[in-house]
Amino acid sequence: MRIMLLPSLGVLLLALTSIVRAETNSAHQQDYLAALEKVIHAESRIAQEMKRVQLGSVAHYDFLQYEHIELVRHARALAFPPAEVSAETRDAIKTQAEQLLTSANDLEWVIADFLRALAQLRSASSNTLDILIPLKSGASPALIGKIEALETAMLLFTVSGYAEEWEVLSAALDAVHEAANVQQRRELAVQQQLLRDNAPVLTVQRQKLVDSDVDRLALQLQLLYAQGQ
Repeated sequence: MRIMLLPSLGVLLLALTSIVRAETNSAHQQDYLAALEKVIHAESRIAQEMKRVQLGSVAHYDFLQYEHIELVRHARALAFPPAEVSAETRDAIKTQAEQLLTSANDLEWVIADFLRALAQLRSASSNTLDILIPLKSGASPALIGKIEALETAMLLFTVSGYAEEWEVLSAALDAVHEAANVQQRRELAVQQQLLRDNAPVLTVQRQKLVDSDVDRLALQLQLLYAQGQ
């Protein structure tokens, strides 16, 4: 009885090992496909968070930074495909994944420049409104009208995400600038220059995100993985 039992146990252990290995490979494959899906759509998610931050829909940058961290994390994982992938395909996937990770990391600079410009715009907008407070004191009705026009223009510029109404705002700033004293003119000129310089940066950095090859490389990696199955 014992002699017959030992081979039976050995067969059972082999069967269990095969089942565990198959389940592990299946789980790895699901995780790998999920990571590919995440990376393929990462640019659009980052773009959406950029838009929300720019429009003031969220008061912090946490979600934007989180999306980039997730992109890098999943891109790094894509260098390690499931075991059933052939050695040749595995090498090709690793090379492609390394390029993808480099592009994903490079988006950190795009996001950083975007956020830096946004911080400058928010600061300059707030500082401009602060400068107007003492300027109103004892001002003539005509000057008060110009100041209120500037306040309205600044509000429209802000709610547009610093993307529109610049010409109106610039004209309103020039009108108040002429009526201010030397110190106020100097302060307004500094803020106006910050607004003028940084507003286009938001568009430039969002376009750099669109031009990034993260999505293209991810799609190529998806096709490479599919061919290696």
